[in-house]
This record gives sequence, C-alpha cells and structure tokens, in this order.
Amino acid sequence: MKTSVKIVLILLILGVLTEAGYLIYKKFFKTQKSETVSLSKKVSIPDNLLANKFGFLSGGEKDTDFIKSVGAGWVRPDSPFLWDSMQKSKTSDIDFSKTDALVSKYQEKDLAILATIWPFADWDQKTKTNWSKCQVSSSDENLPQNNKKGRDSYLPLYRCNPSDWNLYLSWVKAVVERYDGDGIGDMPDLKIPIKYWEIMNEPDLEGNDTLDFYKEGAAAYTQLLIKTSQAIREADSEAKILIAGAAGGSDRFLNFYKTVFSNPQAQSAFDIGNVHCISNDSFQSFNVEPYKKLLLKYKLEKPIWVTEAEAMVSSNPDANASQTFSSTKKALSLGTERIFFTRYEFEISSNKLPPKQEAAIKVSEEIDGSDPVKAYQQIISQSESE
Repeated sequence: MKTSVKIVLILLILGVLTEAGYLIYKKFFKTQKSETVSLSKKVSIPDNLLANKFGFLSGGEKDTDFIKSVGAGWVRPDSPFLWDSMQKSKTSDIDFSKTDALVSKYQEKDLAILATIWPFADWDQKTKTNWSKCQVSSSDENLPQNNKKGRDSYLPLYRCNPSDWNLYLSWVKAVVERYDGDGIGDMPDLKIPIKYWEIMNEPDLEGNDTLDFYKEGAAAYTQLLIKTSQAIREADSEAKILIAGAAGGSDRFLNFYKTVFSNPQAQSAFDIGNVHCISNDSFQSFNVEPYKKLLLKYKLEKPIWVTEAEAMVSSNPDANASQTFSSTKKALSLGTERIFFTRYEFEISSNKLPPKQEAAIKVSEEIDGSDPVKAYQQIISQSESE
C-alpha cells in the first residue's frame, strides 16, 4: 500500500475516533455534569401539605384565600391541563403559559395541586373515522359559548379517546415532566411540584346533555387509563395516579367501573381510588362506603380520595354544614385519605336540591352554616382530631 494512501486512512481513522470521543464525552460526561447541577434544584411537596387531608375545587383568587383561611392545603383546578388548550394543532409547540401561571398562583399561596388530565383536542378528534359520534350536545355547560360561570377554562366539542396516541402521550409526558420537580426541564421557579395526576373526570356520567365528559364506554376508558398512566410513570416514576372519579355511589355509576376493575392492566394502572358525591346516593359517607365495597370485590386495597364532596341536603344551611361534617367524619373513618369540597357556602335554594329526608338530618348547634369560613374551620379541625 502506498504511503499516501496509508496517511489518508490514518487520518480518516483519527477523525472517526475524535468524533466518537466527542459524542461519548457529550453524552456521558457533559450531560452528567449538567444533570448534577439541575438535580440540586429538585423540589418536593412540603410535608405539611402531604399531611393535610383537605382541599377544594378552585377557580380564582378569592377561592384560594378562602381555602387557606379554613385550613385546607390542596386545590383541584377545573380543566387547565387540557390538550386542546395547550397545543393548538399537530405541529404546534405546547403552550405552558396558562398552566405555569396557575401553578405559580397556587404555590404562592402554599397550596398543592391535584391535576386532571383531559385527553381531548378537537383537531385530533376530527381525524377519527367516527369522529361525529364524539360530539357532545350544543347545550353542554363546559363548552366555551355556554360558560356562564365565568370559568377561564373549557372543554372542546368532541370527547373520545385520542386519535393520534403517540402525539397525545408525548403531550402527557411533556406536561408531567415540566411540573414533576426533578430539576430537569421544570417550570422556572417551581417550588411545589405536581405529583398527583387524575386521568379524566366522571367518564361514567352518560346521557346528560348539559354535562357529558366522555362519549365512549368503560372499555375505551380502560385503554385510556392504561396508556396515560404508563406515559405519566415514564415521565415521573414518583407520580401517583388517580383513576377518574366515579360520579356517584349507585349502580348507575359504579357498574361502569366493574369493567375497568376487571382488567388486570387497569388494576395496576392507578394508585388511588376516586369517588365523587354531589349530594347524591350514599351522601352520608360521600359515597365512600359503596365505592370501597366495589374495590374490595375486585381485591383492590387502594387508598381512596373524594375529589368532589358536598352534602347539600336541605334548604337550612345549618343542616347542610352539619351533614357535611358528619359525612366527612364517616368518609375518614372508612379510610379516606383526602377530601376535596366543592362548595364555598352552605346556603342553597330548595328547588336545586335533590329529594332528601330532611327530617333525618341532625343539625349540630355548634356549626353555623351561615358562616362558611367558621363552619369549614370546625369541620376540618374537628375531623382531623378524631
């Protein structure tokens, strides 16, 4: 072999080795140094908030002041973690501006967040072959044109499982990564991370024109639960996952979850059970009693949270406050770990109440329902001490 050819080969080999060496350095040494610096900024939920058993659904500055004044430590925002509002098209970047502002607002008040993942985006739904079946009624109260409550969030018109699963799961991972508090790719100045994620809301609430969260059945939700939980855990191995809250404690709602709980993959896809009580069904325990029985039927010994809790059973605010206190104690006695109240007052007009046996409600003379702050302070402090 000629000397010139040998020199060329040697130079090529040296070039390849140099490039390989740089890539190895970049991957293992430079990255390791960067990660070491960022890991020093890791944050976690403060112990006092982890120990706090109470929260509220929250929507505004007034709400957060109320939450702090009564001694609760958690918020469950309405629907800011919605795919449709955070990513406007398949090729768009994810917009974290609204969720960053929300997280900043709550951490300034020293409140921890339970975040609900909403898997809907109209532009994605319309690529499904049966997308028209995913449309909710035009009178649905969560549509932006029907937002009469002044909420700053909404839900889109179409509400089925994602069409582009890969794109949806990439969005989920990006959202979880931004707020997980591991110091890598986090929101700037993150102080209280989000470690609890709820996958959707009341998918069992079917056939309601004004309130319809999900247009597919239990088998489809099972798939959503399994796929979404896997993405959350890939982004944050420390995250805790709540299954969507059951809308009540009757067979009408709980039959939906029999399909979900019978799937072995779904059983391991969530860490915490979840039930709601909007003054319905077994309101005496915030529906924890029938929900817990269903979990045990499938040998699911999981913690339970009530992420929507109210007991408006009378036109008498004192009776409502008393029943809220009694239901809270009962739910906690059954092992409930955390309760999120939905009401900031106890006065309600009788025509908005479901039929209850008001005579059976014991009114406590100690709890004044006309003073919600004092009433919730008593409910929370006395319930924690028992």
